[in-house]
Amino acid sequence: MIKDKDQTWTSFIIETLILIGLVLFIRFYIFQFFRVSGPSMCPTLNVLQDKCEYGKGEFIFVNEFVFNFIREPKRGEITVFRPPHKKIHYIKRILGVPGDIIEIEEGKIYLTNEEVTRQKLDEPYLYPKDQGRTRSKGKDKFIVPEGHYLLFGDNRPESLDARQCYSVSGCDGAHTPFVPKKFIKGKAEFVIWPFWKARWLDNNFLLSN
Repeated sequence: MIKDKDQTWTSFIIETLILIGLVLFIRFYIFQFFRVSGPSMCPTLNVLQDKCEYGKGEFIFVNEFVFNFIREPKRGEITVFRPPHKKIHYIKRILGVPGDIIEIEEGKIYLTNEEVTRQKLDEPYLYPKDQGRTRSKGKDKFIVPEGHYLLFGDNRPESLDARQCYSVSGCDGAHTPFVPKKFIKGKAEFVIWPFWKARWLDNNFLLSN
């Protein structure tokens, strides 16, 4: 900002603080841009030139407003979040919301809750070779507590997610597989770069008939 010649310093400082406050409010509560890094969400994200990108890849638009002011996160939505014991952000897909029981059996994922009795998840967003082949990696049943969410990566063989409690050492008692609502930044809605790959993201949740 540039101070006008006839503007008082008090007025200039107030306007500057209001502008800074507005920018910070938008940055932390309305929307944000993130760059996806790594292969954990392939093929949904980070497939460039027909290859899963292992380094930094696509830029995405993340809607923070929807979870801060409108509603709670839903199953199937791709979200940016921070695990409770880490300071970096992850991007994964919500498979379980509060009250859900998610089970991995023979590579397939089943949902049980007040409305559904052990129904298999249909996951068309996975690579065809990975459908029905999700490995438990030591933990095969998740009872999602109130105020928490369960998230897996779409690239199941290469995703560090709830199955290992976001820890290379696995679920060792010091880490939880569940993410509190307060650590979820927002919903990933569309890819903005590279421009030729711009698209809306599939945030649908499907159960098998």
